[in-house]
Amino acid sequence: MVYQIGICDDENSTCSELENMLKDYSKISGLDIQINIWYSAESFMRDVPTKVKIDLLFLDIEMPGKNGVHVGEYIRNDMKNETMHIIYVSSKTNYAMELFKVHPYDFIVKPIERDKVINNVSKLLELDEHDNRYFTYEYNKIKNKIHFGDIVYFESDRKHIKIICSDGTNKEFVGKISEIIENLPFSFALVAQSFVINLRHISLCKKDSCIMDNGDCISIGRKYKNTFNIKMIEYNKCVCGGGNG
Repeated sequence: MVYQIGICDDENSTCSELENMLKDYSKISGLDIQINIWYSAESFMRDVPTKVKIDLLFLDIEMPGKNGVHVGEYIRNDMKNETMHIIYVSSKTNYAMELFKVHPYDFIVKPIERDKVINNVSKLLELDEHDNRYFTYEYNKIKNKIHFGDIVYFESDRKHIKIICSDGTNKEFVGKISEIIENLPFSFALVAQSFVINLRHISLCKKDSCIMDNGDCISIGRKYKNTFNIKMIEYNKCVCGGGNG
């Protein structure tokens, strides 16, 4: 599994320092870590999430133009991303209230302590490894993960399963629908022999089909209709009642 770690800081020295720490940790741990660096908030916001999805971001607070608080709010409010881990980095400590709504994992004060960086990265990547919020799959002998909330639906084509994602991308791996359906969260429903949809991404439910929020129309198989209708009633009860769904 490749972990995408980002660094967003206008100071070259801080970026280089963090990059070297992360490279050392990658060698010691044996984990496949890809490091992405941005020197401004604007460049980060142009690239994420369209060009790369970040698992963990080291984010400077004080940058020219938009600062780290703006970036954090962009991640949580505009991207609707609650899963990206954010570790703020700053030489000042008077930002506690501004950062509260962004829900950062930690706050590191400059000068940066190597042990603190390594401990944080180790804990977060270990948590992600066992996080049941993610669907994990293997393709070309490489382990991958995707947050369940980002999956619009699964489509089976013979021995391959395609994952249609909310960002417009598609993933693929070798497998069968029957092998994954039992391990999916309650919000997923089998609607045909080759389709499992995420109820969270339905924008319109018709008699014999569902329009997903990416515009795709998924037909509901005749023998799956009753089960699907029951599932929708139970799901709506959970959502309206404030359950976990």
